Amino acid sequence: MTYAWPMPACGLDFGTSNSAVALASGEVLRLEPSTDSPRLSRSVLFFPEETTETLTGAEAIERYLQDNSGRFIQSMKTWLPATSFARTQIRNRTLALEELIAIFLRRLRQQASAASGTELDEVVMGRPARFSTDLEIDRFAEQRLRKAAELSGFKKVSFVIEPIAAALAYESTLTRDEQVLVIDFGAGTTDLTLMRLGPSHRVHPDRRVDVVASSGLYVGGDRFDAAIMKHKLLKYFGQGTTYAVGFKRMPIPTYVMSRLLSWHEMSLIREKSTRELIELMLKTSDDVPAIAALHDLVMYNLGYRLFRAIEQAKIALSSNPTAVVRFDDERVHIEEKITRAELDSFCAPLLAQLEACTDQLLAPLPKPLTIDSVFLTGGSSQIPAVQQLFSKKFGAERIRTADAFTSVAEGLGRASDAAFKLSAEG
Repeated sequence: MTYAWPMPACGLDFGTSNSAVALASGEVLRLEPSTDSPRLSRSVLFFPEETTETLTGAEAIERYLQDNSGRFIQSMKTWLPATSFARTQIRNRTLALEELIAIFLRRLRQQASAASGTELDEVVMGRPARFSTDLEIDRFAEQRLRKAAELSGFKKVSFVIEPIAAALAYESTLTRDEQVLVIDFGAGTTDLTLMRLGPSHRVHPDRRVDVVASSGLYVGGDRFDAAIMKHKLLKYFGQGTTYAVGFKRMPIPTYVMSRLLSWHEMSLIREKSTRELIELMLKTSDDVPAIAALHDLVMYNLGYRLFRAIEQAKIALSSNPTAVVRFDDERVHIEEKITRAELDSFCAPLLAQLEACTDQLLAPLPKPLTIDSVFLTGGSSQIPAVQQLFSKKFGAERIRTADAFTSVAEGLGRASDAAFKLSAEG
């Protein structure tokens, strides 16, 4: 069977924070040309109140920041392995998680088809090395993602593990064979894969045969943001203060503070009992302005805005020794300086987990073990302390990087070439 160019296949990196689409050539498409990052679409949905509109990506964020009275949904990917999250109510409609994701993927497919000039019917999607350590839950999560892709209009769906996809992007630059440790930093997880790459290995349509070892851990960019919130900003929301219960002074419950470490978990403390608790604290706290800030942060859905400010400061610290988290909305007023040394200190436990996972991956392998290069990709790969960890461990001369946010999509696009050929020959 023959097939025509351009091929109706693409690679799609559906990320926790950002998504991207690439063609078989490796070209990453411009999905949102009018934005600062045209090749990325933020993985978000917004359902404004009193309208039938559904917005995605940059448009969803812009409308949400103007009017946050509707439903703003982010981090959909993190819920795929959660059997407890089956469906939710939006505008008196019951939508399954697969249907929510399909809404976003359908828009992404439309944008990619317009940018490529051809209707994209087949897709190779990325997936983590492990959605879960439980194999049944891992399969369940992949099945949900497959169903979402099919609901969005893709006629054929296949999967490639994300670090393998990142490896394929790096492999396109190689002129000789290498054994490469690929580390892909996502928002929620980090995947590690040791692979054989290079010209003699490109003949394998299924590149899993070239995987020497793989592992992963639940440490991603969101955990670094949470570390800044925990160590620098909780004081603005009443950490360490007390309130009165009868004749006793009580500290703010730990569960309230812990929910503030992730913006999308803040909605979980908007239940009636917590609202009543915050009202009580407003009347009896020894730091009323801090409790007023806590009230507005939670009740007015300011979490996403605040964590954008935190993320901006974290990014600034990649190229500057200091940064400032600035946020001023309702009764929340923050201007907090943070140094790179502080961030390194806050994140030391995360880096220790990352190093331990790396050691566990490599320990069972035959010695001497040759690692020709270490390829770092994903947003958190740009954190200096992360790069220093692997430079110290393997030597700075072995560290390789590429576009932190699109290398997985590029590799998935290249994988779609082989996938399409196999389906055509079949």
